Amino acid sequence: MIATTVCFYLVLLAILMAFLSPSADGCFILLACLLRSPYCPYNTTASG
Repeated sequence: MIATTVCFYLVLLAILMAFLSPSADGCFILLACLLRSPYCPYNTTASG
């Protein structure tokens, strides 16, 4: 039981460190643009 909890917190810490890394920002922007998300900074509001 304790080993499972420790493993869970280690995985949570690894995910947090991945989100805080500077290279993660470009990856999320690319993923948002590929998925046509409104969070993509390169989307234009006027589509011709």
